[in-house]
Amino acid sequence: MTRLLLGYDGSDSARAAIGVAAALFPGAETTVVTVHAPAPTLEAGALARIALPEAQLEELLVQIELDRAGQAASTAEAGVALARAAGLRASADVIEAAGTWRGLRERARAGVDVVVCGTAGQGPTDRIVLGSTASGLVHHAERPLLVVPAGTADLGGPLYAGYDGSEGSRGALRFAAAHLSTHPLIVAHAWHSPVRHSLRGHPFAHSRISRLADYADSVDAVWAETAADTAQEGLEHALGLGLMADSDAPESGHSDWRTLLKGAREAGATAILVGSRGRGAVAATMLGSVASGLVHAAALPVLVVPDTRLAGS
Repeated sequence: MTRLLLGYDGSDSARAAIGVAAALFPGAETTVVTVHAPAPTLEAGALARIALPEAQLEELLVQIELDRAGQAASTAEAGVALARAAGLRASADVIEAAGTWRGLRERARAGVDVVVCGTAGQGPTDRIVLGSTASGLVHHAERPLLVVPAGTADLGGPLYAGYDGSEGSRGALRFAAAHLSTHPLIVAHAWHSPVRHSLRGHPFAHSRISRLADYADSVDAVWAETAADTAQEGLEHALGLGLMADSDAPESGHSDWRTLLKGAREAGATAILVGSRGRGAVAATMLGSVASGLVHAAALPVLVVPDTRLAGS
C-alpha cells in the first residue's frame, strides 16, 4: 500500500492536496503532519529579561511552546478528519522544526512513498508556502513530491506524464506503474518549432518564396516526427510496465513546461507527472526548467519523481 506524508496547515491548498492525494492514491496510508516553529530561546529573549525575571521568562517560553504545539495538533487532527472523509487511512503527527520543508523532509526519511503539500498556506500555524516549502522539497526531497494548488477540481482525468527519453522520465513511469497503475496515462513529449518560433527561422516560415516556405515546412515536419517518435518510445515503455497509456507530442512557441501544462489542461488531466534530476545543492541547478517551472506555476497538481540514482548527492 502506498504511504503518504501530507503536510497540512489548514489552508485551501492543503485541503485541495487531500482531495488530489485521495484521488490518485485511494485508501493510502497517510500521515497528516503539521509543522510548528520552536519557541524562542532564552538567548533570543535577552531584551525581555530587562522587563521580566528569568524564571518568569522561562515560564512564558514554555507556555509559547505548549500553545504552538497544541495549535499544531488541532490543525493536524482537522486534516486527519478531512483525509479520512476522503477515504485515506490517516493519522496525525506534529513536528517542531525551524523550517517546514526541512521538517517534512526529515519526517519522510522514516519511510514514505510520496510527500504531499499545498502551494501556499494561510493557516494560523507555520505555513506551507511555495517559496519555502514546495520549492525546498522539490529541490531537496529524497521522495516523490506531489504539489497541489488551491482550487483543483477535476479529479477524474488522466495523468499527463512528461517524457524526454531520460532516466528521470523513465523513473517517473516506473513510479506510476508501482503506485498509480489504475490511472490512465498520457505520455507527452513537448517540442517547439525552430523555424516558426525563432528570429532566424521566421523569415523562412513566412516567406512568399514557395521554395523557402516549403523548406521551413520540411524542417518542422522533421521536428514533429522526432517528437512523435520520442512520445511513442515513452508510450511503449509505459505499456511495457503494464500502464494504461496513450501518447501526445504537443508543440508551441513556449517553454517545454508551459507546453506540457497546456497539453495537460486540454486533456483534462488530474495531475502532471515529471521526473527530476536528483536533489541537493547541485541538483538545485540540475532539476531543470520543466519540473521547476511546473511547480512554481502552481496551475495544476504536479508529481515530481526524483532520480534515485542521485539520492545520495
